[in-house]
Amino acid sequence: MTLRRALPWVLLAAVVAFVAWKLRTSHFDWAGFARSWRTADLKLIALAIAVIYVNFVLRAMRWAVFLRPAYKQSGTRPIHWWSLNGSQFIGFAGLAIFGRIGELIRPLLVARRTGLSFSSQIAVVTVERVFDLGAFAILFSLNLLLSPSLQTLPYHERFHTVGFVIAGLTLFIAAFVAGVRLAGAAVAALTASLVGLISKPAGAAVREKILAFRDGLNVIDNFADFAWAAALSLLLWATIALSYVIVMRAFPPPVHDLTISHTLVMMGFSVVGGIVQLPGVGGGTQVGTISALTLLFGIPQELAVSAGIILWLVTNMSVIPAGLIFARIEGISLGQMARRSESAETEAQPTPVE
Repeated sequence: MTLRRALPWVLLAAVVAFVAWKLRTSHFDWAGFARSWRTADLKLIALAIAVIYVNFVLRAMRWAVFLRPAYKQSGTRPIHWWSLNGSQFIGFAGLAIFGRIGELIRPLLVARRTGLSFSSQIAVVTVERVFDLGAFAILFSLNLLLSPSLQTLPYHERFHTVGFVIAGLTLFIAAFVAGVRLAGAAVAALTASLVGLISKPAGAAVREKILAFRDGLNVIDNFADFAWAAALSLLLWATIALSYVIVMRAFPPPVHDLTISHTLVMMGFSVVGGIVQLPGVGGGTQVGTISALTLLFGIPQELAVSAGIILWLVTNMSVIPAGLIFARIEGISLGQMARRSESAETEAQPTPVE
């Protein structure tokens, strides 16, 4: 456990050392970097933060949709979605501060707020990720396939191919999820038999995971709930994209001149980079953003670094003040919740298959 806690910080130190070395050897213009910070429009940055806050409100609305079956099953009286706002802000603030160990803060808080079981809220998190992946993939692939302004970028001839691949994968995942929801036992048995041709223990493990995923999908009660959750997912990812656009507009040209389509491509780089999570930092988020700005759009390095850092602060770290305020109002200790989250994650680890 000690090694597990220390590893992210070792990786962070390595990343910082590498970045410092790259900046030193690439003749980084610190004066230009400072100027780009001073020229940023603070009003637009504040507006981008407000838009990001709307995203958390939309997540509370979507979570309330996912709770409907659990309310029916338990006979618990539903609470208004507005009461879930604090859980979203506190949970994402914990994730920003503590990294991966803060991931379970939201389901813990919602379970405490609603009186529903913690396991039912873990199921919500799983389905929430599926909807997030689908909504992002739809926006990103449509942008790659339909936007004419991307034709001037390097590697533009590959964008259509990538767009078709992402769209195809999205349709495949959607079909798989629908199959699991409608006939989970049959899908689990078929998949287990195919994987079992290589390894029977692996086939059994896959079967159990698919059945668990099927149980999680029970948070979608009917088509109306599915449509409402899908619409909210697209809307909240549109607000994320809008915050990216606003942050880019806050900087002088050439960052200011990036089109909406350009910014959506950059958001894709940022999201993929954000898969790497480190405590208190965005990990690969900034790397993905800065790489897109410099390699694809030819933005000067100093301006790209400034824009990447500001964008990370807006989209990942700006939730912390609001989260701390909600935590104070609700009498919640973020540190305590992070420890409970880590304990819950350890208890939820599956027993290895012999």
